[in-house]
Amino acid sequence: METLLKMFQSFRPPTLKGIESAVECESWLDDIEMLFDYLEYTDERRVKLVGHQLQEVAKNWWLTTKRALEHRGTEITWKVCKAEFYQQFFPVSYRKYKGAEFANLREGQLNIEEYVAKFPTLLRFTPHVAESDEAVADQFINSLNPEIFTLVNTSRPNNFSDVLNRAKGAEAGLLRQRSTSYVAPTPRPPQP
Repeated sequence: METLLKMFQSFRPPTLKGIESAVECESWLDDIEMLFDYLEYTDERRVKLVGHQLQEVAKNWWLTTKRALEHRGTEITWKVCKAEFYQQFFPVSYRKYKGAEFANLREGQLNIEEYVAKFPTLLRFTPHVAESDEAVADQFINSLNPEIFTLVNTSRPNNFSDVLNRAKGAEAGLLRQRSTSYVAPTPRPPQP
C-alpha cells in the first residue's frame, strides 16, 4: 500500500477540505476520478486512496461515514463512496436547483460557444436527459434562439455532435448575413 500511495501522490492529486463550494467539490471529485481512470485503478484502490486526499472537514466526514457504513455491514465500493460524497457535498436542494436551472437554460444573449460551455455543466444535474444523446440534442435545440432553432431544426439532427455543428454553422451564417447589409444601387442620372 505504501508504494501505491507514493506512486499515486507523485501525480499530485488534488485535496479537498470540505469547506469548498458544491461546484468546487464536484470539480475535485471529477479530477480524482479522471486520475483514477487514467491509472486504471480498481474500486478497492480508489476507496483506499481517496481518503488520503481529504483534509479537515472532509476527512472527519469520511472517517465518520466509513465507520457507519462498516458498522451497518455495507461493502464500501467506489459507487457507494461517491453516493455518500454526493449526499454530503451536493444536497438534494442544490441538485434540484441546478436541474431547474438546466431546464430553464436558454441561449438568450449568449453566442453558441458560451451556450455550449454552460450546457454540460448543468446537464450533469439531469441524468434522465444526459443518458440519451437524442434527449441531449433535443434539449439543446429547443433552447436555441428562434433564428438558429429554425435553421438547425429543419433537418432535426438526433445526436448532440450534429446539433452542435449545425448550430455553429447557422450562427456563423447569420453573423455573415448581418455583416453584409444590402446597399441599394444609386440611380443613374438620365442620359441626354
